[in-house]
Amino acid sequence: MKKKNDTQLIILSVLLAIVMWAFVITSTNPSVSRTFRNVPILVEHKDELEAKGYTIIGLDEVGNVNIRVEGSRSKIIGIKQHDIQASIDVLNVKEGIQSVDVKVDAPSGVNISLIDPNDININVQKIVEKTIPVNLVIKDSLKDGKSVEVNEQSLKEIKVRGPASEINKIDRVDAIIDDANYLDGKMHNLAIHVLDKAGKEVNNVDKSADDINVSFTVAETKSVKIRLNTYGEVADGYEIKNAMVSPSDCVLKGNGQVLKEIDEVTTFPVNVSNLKANKAGEVRLNLAEGVTLYDGSNPVNYKIEVNKKDRQ
Repeated sequence: MKKKNDTQLIILSVLLAIVMWAFVITSTNPSVSRTFRNVPILVEHKDELEAKGYTIIGLDEVGNVNIRVEGSRSKIIGIKQHDIQASIDVLNVKEGIQSVDVKVDAPSGVNISLIDPNDININVQKIVEKTIPVNLVIKDSLKDGKSVEVNEQSLKEIKVRGPASEINKIDRVDAIIDDANYLDGKMHNLAIHVLDKAGKEVNNVDKSADDINVSFTVAETKSVKIRLNTYGEVADGYEIKNAMVSPSDCVLKGNGQVLKEIDEVTTFPVNVSNLKANKAGEVRLNLAEGVTLYDGSNPVNYKIEVNKKDRQ
């Protein structure tokens, strides 16, 4: 009987010791929770995804998550935010918009009780490459009274690469010439702008070049009338009623001093000898040395109308 009582006392003592131990532990090192806000989300296997020809739209906006951890006070109190890592794995994602789970790694002995949000939406798109010509856009006021032509140009097109939705926005690639200093005949470096239809920059693409080197040749211009030049005499009893050219004017370019002396341009002479009926055709312009045609046609169309003279 005594042996039985001793056994019961031993069991009771052990249970009491366990209770006392638990009380001491929970009193001195209780279980607590702590929330870490705005933990950045890392993207795992992004390089592998891009190697397959895909990318994530708005990756910079993937954002942050709030994470609550639980554990003993001694464990939790020593945790810093950089000890907790939130991530998404994009190795096996498909093209399009989809939800991806957020994974959280924390130090051992710590439980994750909340991930907010616990998944995020990403937009996976195919990477597209496109070759686009570079337009040289010269401000209209710089061209007033001048002929501006490209002398040297380092490249005439560039390649753009990026998500399909961004590439599809592109309307043109422009280099803007808005300063008269660019027209001094020297090489100048100009920024290249990738623009949409509204003229806004498309930024989320990679360009094969960010700028272009270009120089211009500039000459003076002048608008003048065109006069038809003829030689010979129409048939006896006939007269020229009208002689016209189409177009009736043109724009010349060349040295300013030379242009200053020119009031009109004549054609090479058209033979009207013994002409009795209307005549039409083409004839070239007789341009002075050092002067070329900037705007207009060469040859021009001409028409000569003849009538019988009224008998006196």
